[in-house]
Amino acid sequence: MSARRTTGAVAGGIVAGLAITVLLMRGEKTSGTPSELVDLERTSARKLGMATPPADRLAAPGEQAIVQGGHLLLSAGAALVYAAATDEDSDVLVSGIGFGLAFYTAMHWLTGPLLGVKPPEWKADAGTIGMHTLNHVGFGLATAAGARLAARA
Repeated sequence: MSARRTTGAVAGGIVAGLAITVLLMRGEKTSGTPSELVDLERTSARKLGMATPPADRLAAPGEQAIVQGGHLLLSAGAALVYAAATDEDSDVLVSGIGFGLAFYTAMHWLTGPLLGVKPPEWKADAGTIGMHTLNHVGFGLATAAGARLAARA
């Protein structure tokens, strides 16, 4: 596993994570309701016995920093997994799409529901499933492209 390729994957994953963060925060401003990430953070905090703001209250800047910082750390960690699980010759489209779908499945279909921090994805409407799928495919492609670009630089 080359350091340059790994760094590129992490950079691509963080860029994609930032893009998703922007979309979620814009959605909060438009709708006036907390994003799914804020809901996840609050549900997790309650499971740990911590007090949380009311469910309908938008996140204050400090809470938002924790939520989005955690999201970016998860993006970086997932990108490290991509770099470790693929090689330099991996096709960007195939590996990026495959990784994005695998990460989506792991987080939304398995881990979140098993931990009890989010409703099972199979109970979501088609629009939500489609949005989550596209976001994670984009994440996988950005991660794969970052790895490829860095490896060839």
